[in-house]
Amino acid sequence: MDYIVEVKNVRKKYKTAIALKDVTMNIRRGEIYGFVGENGAGKSTMIRVLTNVNRPTSGEVILNVEKRLGSIAALVETPALYQNQNAMNNLLFHADILGITKTKEELEEILHLVGLDDQIESHKLAKNYSLGMKQRLSIALILLSNPEFVLLDEPMNGLDPVGIKDMRDLILKLNKEHGTTFLISSHILSELDKIATTYGFISHGVLLEEISAKDLHEKARSYGIVKLAAIDEKVLSLLHDFKPEVRENAIIISGHEEALKALQILGKNEIIVLDFETIRQTIEDYYLEVIKKGEDA
Repeated sequence: MDYIVEVKNVRKKYKTAIALKDVTMNIRRGEIYGFVGENGAGKSTMIRVLTNVNRPTSGEVILNVEKRLGSIAALVETPALYQNQNAMNNLLFHADILGITKTKEELEEILHLVGLDDQIESHKLAKNYSLGMKQRLSIALILLSNPEFVLLDEPMNGLDPVGIKDMRDLILKLNKEHGTTFLISSHILSELDKIATTYGFISHGVLLEEISAKDLHEKARSYGIVKLAAIDEKVLSLLHDFKPEVRENAIIISGHEEALKALQILGKNEIIVLDFETIRQTIEDYYLEVIKKGEDA
């Protein structure tokens, strides 16, 4: 298996608090890894460990990237920009710090890639940018070093719907066209659902589960909600094998296929069905269920 990141039994202790508890996780090259957890779950600590800002108390981290400056890049919290400089100067100054030589055409291509074409010749200062523009410029700075692995901590925080879509499209473009591997920590799970290929669920420093997006969607439970004119003993008897949950004037059946079978039985027995809908578990629902299983174990 071609892993770009291998984390083996990593523990991180701060005085008396244990932030990471023997975490083992693997990120495949070319993945978009959605890192999900509540505040204080250990996400930021793991990102600091992966970027070598903090060293683990024990365990091992293997990063299978080129041994060069900038092969790993991270955008954490507030974008680090030269606020009194325009976009092009920000790129030039950061390239100088990294010891990277870029032609004007190459810098323009980077700004084009992140959707800042209108800033190529602009004198507008970064301090006057919208949050979305600042996020784009921060990604442009990351791209100066052609990173193999990019870590983004809450990259969509504070963005409006247009900014969120632009950030999502940019991540997908870099992943598909440049093969960039991403680890993305985000509370906006509905957005992660649109881009992540794999998930890691962490809570209280424990990695509870790693699962592919495909497997998650197959495992995420769906519910059929059957609304009836009346729910009596006959209805409950007919649907006994489905272990229905009664909620006001509705019957809840776990599983889409099971719900369809229940509908057929009701129809054959001339039970009037007022409405029917299927609801699928969200990532948030699934995560909360994983947490509960972890607490009950």
